[in-house]
Amino acid sequence: MNLEEKIKNGWEVSAEGYSKRIVQNDFVSPDREVWTDLILSQAPRAGKLKILDVGTGPGVFATLLTLAGHSVTGIDVSPKMLAEARMNSAARGAFPDFLLMNSQNLTFEPGSFDMIVSRYVVWALEFPESVYESWLRILKPGGRVVVFDGGHPQRESGTFRDEPDEEKRRTYFERFGENMPISYSNYEEARGWKRELPLTYAARPEWDMETLKKLGYVNVLCDDVGEKVWYTEQQKFLNEGQIFFRLCADRAE
Repeated sequence: MNLEEKIKNGWEVSAEGYSKRIVQNDFVSPDREVWTDLILSQAPRAGKLKILDVGTGPGVFATLLTLAGHSVTGIDVSPKMLAEARMNSAARGAFPDFLLMNSQNLTFEPGSFDMIVSRYVVWALEFPESVYESWLRILKPGGRVVVFDGGHPQRESGTFRDEPDEEKRRTYFERFGENMPISYSNYEEARGWKRELPLTYAARPEWDMETLKKLGYVNVLCDDVGEKVWYTEQQKFLNEGQIFFRLCADRAE
């Protein structure tokens, strides 16, 4: 199995768990309002927008932005993730367009979207620079990308380990009286391929900002929004010491 196949399979085996255990709170208040504001406060202009949600997963961003009145297309490489997305959005009366598409092989026409959004997607790309370049192509002049992802310092190649911490699981259960939310049962199958990805070892968001500028994006800005989304005691515990950044960049007019 090559890396592309491993990544797709990893999302397939964790689709239901990710949808049911990780993101359900994002569809309802107060998370719904927090995420909607974090995205749309960075909208490139007022009015109805044509938005692409790259790596939509269980459809959180696609659903929230559709409910906010925008025309949204969500894409994902995993059929099971898209099935979860369709169920999640329909349950809330939202019907964005969901397409099975590899984020690294976009087939949209140039200048198709006012805005491109993603959450926890760029880290999982085999060729992230090429993807950023393709986003620039399909943005309208003056369009904007808004990326949410985890930050970290540069790491020595080949040294990364990210297996679940059993001590942390026990502490979580003792403190909150429930199991720590995890979307999969087999780490190696679901996420072990992370050790093979280039951005696992790059300094982020520094790499992203430098790459976007090199590709010709303008108005490249970044901020840490972890405190805004990790406000419950459970979220604070799970993400202690972590950086969660919002990165914005525009296609020139």
